[in-house]
This record gives sequence, C-alpha cells and structure tokens, in this order.
Amino acid sequence: MKKLVHLGLAAALCAASGTALADLTSAGVWSGTVGLSVDGIGSNSASVGNVQANIPVGATILQAYLYSAGTPYPWYSSSPTTLAQYNSAGITLAGNAITNFDTMVGAVSTRSDIGKWYTARADVTTLVKSLTAGALTSSFSWGVTEGSLNSFIDGEVLAIVYSAPGLATASVALLNGGQNTGGETSTVHLGTPLTDPSAPGFAAELGLGISFSCCGSQRSTVQVNGGTVTDNAGNFDDGLQLSDGSLITVGGLGDTAANNQSYDNDHELYDLRPFLHTGDTSFSIFTQNPTNDDNIFFASLYMTADITSVTPNVPEPETYALMLAGLGVLGAVARRRKTR
Repeated sequence: MKKLVHLGLAAALCAASGTALADLTSAGVWSGTVGLSVDGIGSNSASVGNVQANIPVGATILQAYLYSAGTPYPWYSSSPTTLAQYNSAGITLAGNAITNFDTMVGAVSTRSDIGKWYTARADVTTLVKSLTAGALTSSFSWGVTEGSLNSFIDGEVLAIVYSAPGLATASVALLNGGQNTGGETSTVHLGTPLTDPSAPGFAAELGLGISFSCCGSQRSTVQVNGGTVTDNAGNFDDGLQLSDGSLITVGGLGDTAANNQSYDNDHELYDLRPFLHTGDTSFSIFTQNPTNDDNIFFASLYMTADITSVTPNVPEPETYALMLAGLGVLGAVARRRKTR
C-alpha cells in the first residue's frame, strides 16, 4: 500500500512539474529456459545499416522490442517528440514499415539547452516471429531505415527474448530507461535468495543502451549495490559515423561482459557477479551522467536467478511535499550535441 501511495504522488508531481520520473522501469520479465539477443545500429546514411540477431534454431520468440532513439529537443528543433512523428517517419525493419510505436521513453537533462530526449518503443514480436519462422540458422541481419527522421534519430536497438530447450534456467528483464542525467536508482527484486554468485555457471549481466554520446568526455557511471561497475559507459560503438544522428551504443551481441574498462573498451555490457552476494533478495542499480548530455534509454538483465520485478526508487512522501512546495502546488494530491 505504501508503494502505491509513493507512485501516486510521483504521478501527481509529474503532472504538476511537466517532468518525469525516469528510473529504469520494467518492460517485462521472463523466466525459464530463456535467452536474450540485443543489438543496435545508428547512421546518417539513407539505409542506416543492419541490426543483428542471434536466436537458436527452433527457439520460441517471447518478446521483441524496437527502440528508436531521437536526438534531444530543443537542442534540435526537428527532433521527434511524439509517437505520431515516429509512426509517420518511414522507419522500417527488414523492409517492413514500423507504424506501431506506442510507448515513449522520456529522458531529462539537467542542462536546459539540451532539454529532453523522446525515445519511442514498438512491439515487433509478430514481425520477428515471421522473420525467423522455420529458419535453419541462428544468425540474422535485418536492414533498418529511419525515413524523414534519419538525421534526428541516433539509432535503433532491437531486443529479443526467446526460450529454447537446453538453455539454463534463468530470467531476462527488459528495462525502459530515459533517465534523469543527474542520477537515479532502481531495485531488482528476486523471488528466491541468490545462490553463490561465484559458483560455476552463475551468470548476471547488465546491458545498457545509450544515445547522443561520444568523444571520451561524455560518459556515465553505473553502480550496483553501491559498488562502481563503470565510470565509462557511453560512446557510439554501434554508430557508423561520428555525428549527431549516429551516436548510439548498446551492450549485446559481439560484446564481452567486463567492468572498469577504459572509455574506448567499455561496450556497455557488464558482469554483476562481483557486486552480488549469496542470500541477496534484491540489488540496486544506480546510473548517472555527470556531463548531463547522454541518454540512457534502455537496459537489459540476464541472470541465472529468479528476477520477479524491477522498480524505481521513489522518494518518500515528505520529499515530494518539499518539492511540490517549491513548485507552488503543495495543495495537489499527489511530481549537445556536445558543448558548443
């Protein structure tokens, strides 16, 4: 009941202030003999490029999402800010028009000149099922285009959850990001206490999708249970040009989970085992972008453990009261590009 009160106050504050709580929030959790395929592509070329997928032969597609990460508004006055703009732009996957973007993942910078990012998400499960039906290969490559928004979208991320016999029993969580660059925390809840994270076969990996990032100086910090996983999340590893409209990176296919890497060697896929403990029933994920100019719009979790939910850490009601008072609405029921 207390959590519902917090969330209600959060919604009221959002309405009052015009800003959004944007912690990592669940886009779904799947458990069983499940696996995950994540890849991204960004380009200012007309065809953008190809996004990859790796799915075992005979696997069942459980969920597939396509994220399209626009450049920030008002930094670019032509950046997309509505689902209608994404749906009418001419974005395609494997030659199929994507006109069912139905979820907006917002993000706010503490720099007023950058403003907000508006990342759109489409459910492409049916399409991916049709593209993989009867396949005798596990490797796929599908073309992506961005139509009229090509110069104002940094790129796309395709996340696919599947199940297949013979895989380890595990959980996959897909998370909407769109976080406030000033830093936010979410909690991963587990249905059963963790077994020994150092035991053979135990896996716990976190992948991030980040847009509008490049050049060494723009980087984000990730902490798990208070321990620093990396200070160097960011760059445009999956972008084909060093240019706004092509600045995207995501931890996934072709990346090795590693922590505390240099900026150029950090590929946004992390091994969480050193930060977990036998008996844990939850753990926290904190992200922050000190330069206030990167967009963490997506995250994925794969664990040989029982993830039940991922929830944002919402401030206590008294914190909201102080914030609302500052906004002059205490009576409400309740919340770059680079440096020029």
